[in-house]
Amino acid sequence: MTVSETLARFLHATTVPDDVLHETKRLILNQLKASVGAADHPAIRILHDWATEHGGTGASVHWLGTATTPQSAAMVNGALYEVLDFHDTYIPCFMHAVSAVLPAVLALAEARRSSGADLLRALALGIEAELAVATILMPTGYYRGAVPAGLTGGVGAAAACSVLAGLDEARMVHALGIAMCTAFGLYASVGSMTLSYITGATARSGLSAFELATRGFTAPATAFEGDRGMFQAQCDEDRAKIAPALATLGREWRLFGQTYKVVPTETITHGPVECVLAVLPRAAGRTVDRMTFHVNPLVQSIADERRDRFGAPSSESEATFDLRHCAAAAWLAGYFTTAQTAPACYTDPAVLALRDRIGLIADDARATFEGCALDVRFTDGSVERHDITYFLGTPGNRVPDAMLGRLFRDYAGALPPGRADTIIDTVWTLDRLPDVRSLTDLLRIDA
Repeated sequence: MTVSETLARFLHATTVPDDVLHETKRLILNQLKASVGAADHPAIRILHDWATEHGGTGASVHWLGTATTPQSAAMVNGALYEVLDFHDTYIPCFMHAVSAVLPAVLALAEARRSSGADLLRALALGIEAELAVATILMPTGYYRGAVPAGLTGGVGAAAACSVLAGLDEARMVHALGIAMCTAFGLYASVGSMTLSYITGATARSGLSAFELATRGFTAPATAFEGDRGMFQAQCDEDRAKIAPALATLGREWRLFGQTYKVVPTETITHGPVECVLAVLPRAAGRTVDRMTFHVNPLVQSIADERRDRFGAPSSESEATFDLRHCAAAAWLAGYFTTAQTAPACYTDPAVLALRDRIGLIADDARATFEGCALDVRFTDGSVERHDITYFLGTPGNRVPDAMLGRLFRDYAGALPPGRADTIIDTVWTLDRLPDVRSLTDLLRIDA
């Protein structure tokens, strides 16, 4: 069978275990946590006004409550999940796997008044299909300059929507093929509003692929592995990776490998911020001379490239993706929230001065960016050190369910009293809801 046919067979025939369904609930709550504080972000306001200006019905924009088409809802909600960079990360593929899949399948579920159980099953299977494709394409797809979720999120979204609607295998193959042939997104977008647009547009594209397939629109069955197909066009990997990656479908659930962010900033900054906040109580009033982080070599390369490209941050997006800024801001504030990427912080002379005294050393012994070490040298010559193997939120240091709820509450201050707890309870009981609108109707700031 072709790759598309193998994925369609998996999607059509697989029973999702209860522990996978529970993890899927966690991923949904994590996305709501990532987006609830983003409704007033300038990028979201622009995308919202553009995407919804012609009205429509069937689905809704989270937190803003706008009724619109499923296509527009998928677009704006995908951007909402992305814009604060507070969402999930699948570190093995450098990607945010849920942010393009959930908005597409949730918009479709809302329009169809699907059950929560059906949504959970479709989302879990869509994420797994997406991660299987990403496992094949990465890391060289990323090294070439692609946004990994831009390449594969449409495949996951098309897969999830196809499962939710009960498409037959033949039409699933076409939905997946359409998504594979229309993948996009350049990593040069990092630090700009365009990255959130890519996530939203990828969600919409996956939903479009599904909708076209239901109408009889066709795609090549060899869209992935064929001559000038997705594999050849998007990566430099060995074709021998394809069969093993697909063989694990349904036996090893990759979604358990997701990292959950506990602070609203880019994944490679989480280890450094955690180290900073661990050392700070030991500083005892001493003045920092210099901070040095020992990091995975890719982290040093990425951070240095961004420093050279951005200079000092000039927007919230640039601040979010500036490791040195995030570390300096966390040290001076004693915590890290969205306030640490706001203009008042990234233009603060004290933050800028400390940022300039932060260095990175590549540590070949660190296979991933799940851990790092920090040496803080003070002006009196003393040194404090902290080393972490897995920062909080990684699979090796999992965030408990209760903490996910607390994080959502922390960023849901604009919601009406009691609403955050109701949303949390609704997510945990999603498999018992006959209509997902019992959840989506709650996702409003002003009601």
